[in-house]
Amino acid sequence: MTITYPAARSAWRAGLLAASLLALASCATGPPPIARHYETLIQPSATPSACRVDNPVEVAAATIPFSRPVEASCRFIAEFDRFEQEALRPLARRYFSEDLKTIIHYGAYTCRTTRAGRESEHARGLAMDVAGFELADGREVLVKDAWSRRDREGRFLRAVAQAACRYFNEVLTPDSDSDHANHFHLDLGPYRLCVRR
Repeated sequence: MTITYPAARSAWRAGLLAASLLALASCATGPPPIARHYETLIQPSATPSACRVDNPVEVAAATIPFSRPVEASCRFIAEFDRFEQEALRPLARRYFSEDLKTIIHYGAYTCRTTRAGRESEHARGLAMDVAGFELADGREVLVKDAWSRRDREGRFLRAVAQAACRYFNEVLTPDSDSDHANHFHLDLGPYRLCVRR
């Protein structure tokens, strides 16, 4: 039998979020401090030159906890934090009258190329694949399930994708191709592309 302690879990989440936010504040001024839930990653000597990440970090949350820790460039996480505060959380309150609890994702940093053979922004820590969102009441709004629907969840996801285009250079959705059928790809690479209906 598993025993959970809601008060302890809430305190842990609050501490996790506070540590992440404190470290995010230093992204613009230099290398982030090493903190328990936000630490320097990916030693340059251990990675191929094509997969070097500027100011790499691991973070468990921006303003909202991630479903698992994210490895990315500090610059990407700082922009994701801004996206959450200015667009994502207000959209959740508008469509559902409540806040978000968790960002569900498939990962950020990974050393690989695209199908076309060019360097993926994931390899530079400048991209993340977002699969959906958990609301404060525990409901999940997943791209794979709700993107093509015309109900509140579908409209919310389309509004999120449209808003993301103001923060990220490339936003790919299930309308882009079959590779993105179950998630949004958000990146800060050199190309400008926003795929939406």
